[in-house]
Amino acid sequence: MSQQYLEIDRHSNHIRVSARIPIIDSDIQYIYGVLGVIPIVSGMALIVIKKARLVGTFNGHSIWTITETEIIPYKKTTLHLTEKQIWYNRHFTEMLQSVLATTGFYFSYSLDLSRSLQWLSENGTPAFKHMSMIDRADDRFVWNGYLLSQLRSVQGIDRFALPVIHGFYGEVHHSVNGHQFKLSLISRRSKYRAGVRFYKRGVSLDGHPANFVETEQIVETTSAHGRLTAFLQTRGSIPLLWSQRPNLKWQPMPTMKPSDDQLAAYVKHFELQRMTYGGKIVIVNLINQSGREKKIGDELDRIVQQANLSYVRYNPFDFHKVCQAMQWHRLSMLRDQLRHEITQFGYLADTDLTQRSQTGFFRTNCMDCLDRTNVVQAMIARESLTDQLLYLGILNVGQRVETCADLETSFKHLWADNGDECSRQYAGTGALKVGKRYCIKSAIESERIQVQLTTDAMDVFLGNFKIDVHNLPSSLEATLISLDQNGIALLAACFAMAMTILCVLVAENISATLFWLAVFLLCMMFIFINGEEFVNAPKLKND
Repeated sequence: MSQQYLEIDRHSNHIRVSARIPIIDSDIQYIYGVLGVIPIVSGMALIVIKKARLVGTFNGHSIWTITETEIIPYKKTTLHLTEKQIWYNRHFTEMLQSVLATTGFYFSYSLDLSRSLQWLSENGTPAFKHMSMIDRADDRFVWNGYLLSQLRSVQGIDRFALPVIHGFYGEVHHSVNGHQFKLSLISRRSKYRAGVRFYKRGVSLDGHPANFVETEQIVETTSAHGRLTAFLQTRGSIPLLWSQRPNLKWQPMPTMKPSDDQLAAYVKHFELQRMTYGGKIVIVNLINQSGREKKIGDELDRIVQQANLSYVRYNPFDFHKVCQAMQWHRLSMLRDQLRHEITQFGYLADTDLTQRSQTGFFRTNCMDCLDRTNVVQAMIARESLTDQLLYLGILNVGQRVETCADLETSFKHLWADNGDECSRQYAGTGALKVGKRYCIKSAIESERIQVQLTTDAMDVFLGNFKIDVHNLPSSLEATLISLDQNGIALLAACFAMAMTILCVLVAENISATLFWLAVFLLCMMFIFINGEEFVNAPKLKND
């Protein structure tokens, strides 16, 4: 047991790290770490990691995924709350629990998971390495950053509180040509502009895109020399100001406001990317060049040309048109377009003899940055992995990843698992994979029912919406059917449909049947035209 203890005064909310031995008869729970504290309606609450599972190791550092958490209110009862406040307290607690129950939260006691190996190799000064992980972590990827905000000033808190990333980690061990090595994949999902599909699209005015994920592929040899290589690429929503609000259509139409300054948002985004990653950036745009996606693609093409950034190259590729009917072999056309830059950009290499850095990065997107993006990122990663293994002397000249059957299978599974996790976190469903297709239609209704809770829950968890007991949001109390024009339209449609059926079954008056049928169709037309008003949208924060 630790010789230090984290003390929290339930009445004053004061927090300190103490060496005082706790009271012997107190209730003792063993935890894996502290996620942080957050205000709810009843007062402050502590969030702890109750259970975690070891998922792998990197360079001797253990990596864990969270499997169970607990929210511990400072106040033991809610007797001091009104009935309305109790409802809000329970509702906000359920929101937090829904976020904490999702998969894909990772932490390490000794390794900064929020930083790529490339960044650490270039910026990991001795002074930086002596900082606590809370202080040195990349804020973009620390999903409990808001929960930690009130703990940062507590001396010694780093022994208890841990920065946590959201994304994916997986690893496989292999032997090729007698050489042992480990292939790892880590994805870090940005907390900026976090949300779910359709409700979070494009970039914000400060340059942060929706569904931005940084994915790092690492090869680590198991020899005494400890040689490793790493290749980094990113995905993110199309870097323009656009939206695709859900309505009653299967695929809502993407929209852009003529008044929005698309050029400024685009340039701001890539300035941030340049500042963070350096080097050249290749935009791999996979959206359709016809149909509903064409408008967004044309605007991106126009802005790319207008901005004319010297460090950005634009590479559009109509994935669905080229690879229709599952002709995945035609991806070789895109591979050939990118192959020169895959070689030119290289990868991070840290060996006994040499050290090299990756000099450019691929930024891939489709509409959701999910299925098409997963396939293309895996293709780019496979090309780089071949280069990495040749550099390390694991593959012989002329060999490729796909010529090693076991390695190719493990590679596909690793990237498929990564794609599934990214899809679940943004869309609520697994990815569509070659040879193992998931039926999204069967899950779409439950996804749309949960989308409001999920988006609102993320905003509460990340601190985008702060709970104020004196100003509780009345929007949460709103029901889908209320006595406004939308509620009346729904009730009128149901009544008109019932009357139409009744007239058909009972009455012989054709005019009455036609009248109620016309009323029903008019109500449905009103509902369809105003579809966005009838979707259970997020209520706490407008985008």
